[in-house]
Amino acid sequence: MGGNLASPPNGRMKLPRHTELARQVLAHLEGWGFPTEVQRRLGVLIVVWGVFETNLEVALWALRGEQVEGVRPSTDKTQLSAWIKELGGPWPNLPDEAQAVLETAARTADDLMQYRHSVLHGWMLPSPTMPTFIRNPRWHGEDRKRPSHDAHIDENLLDMAVAAAWTLCQVVIAVPAVCADPAKMTDLVDLKSDVARAASSANELRHLTALMNDDKY
Repeated sequence: MGGNLASPPNGRMKLPRHTELARQVLAHLEGWGFPTEVQRRLGVLIVVWGVFETNLEVALWALRGEQVEGVRPSTDKTQLSAWIKELGGPWPNLPDEAQAVLETAARTADDLMQYRHSVLHGWMLPSPTMPTFIRNPRWHGEDRKRPSHDAHIDENLLDMAVAAAWTLCQVVIAVPAVCADPAKMTDLVDLKSDVARAASSANELRHLTALMNDDKY
């Protein structure tokens, strides 16, 4: 059962074929400018963004006071971009300070979403120092429905992305608790400075090409 477990003559266990191939791919990516630490951060960004997306939906239910048990939630009909826009409000049931946090978080999420989408859906341009993904290019003269976006990749930039995504997670996880118990409002309001920092990072990630072409950058 489970195949032949006998050790090869050199005493080392033979790796499964899929493991060998996976390691070859990882090594190949290093040659494209994706060393181990960059690969690790890319994986973390994808996971943390997924945590944000799923908790964002629950946060919107809480903000709307929507009861979803046994029914199709309103979010089931809309896309992530609409969720992010709605997060920014206005929400009359929240004090101004909490509303401001959500407005900034929504701008942050929109910028970071464009960066993340470029990584997952863009053309990859290898580089020994900073690979780049470009989404919706017009290299063949084609007309695109959506604007082009790019994502530059290195350890520092990915650290900025991961930190921003994690802050967004904290925001949307705090929202349902705040809606259930207004006494916990400080849990959301106290994220103001972290969200402002995340907003700056996400905006830089989204517009880095333009910034690098600016003499002041």
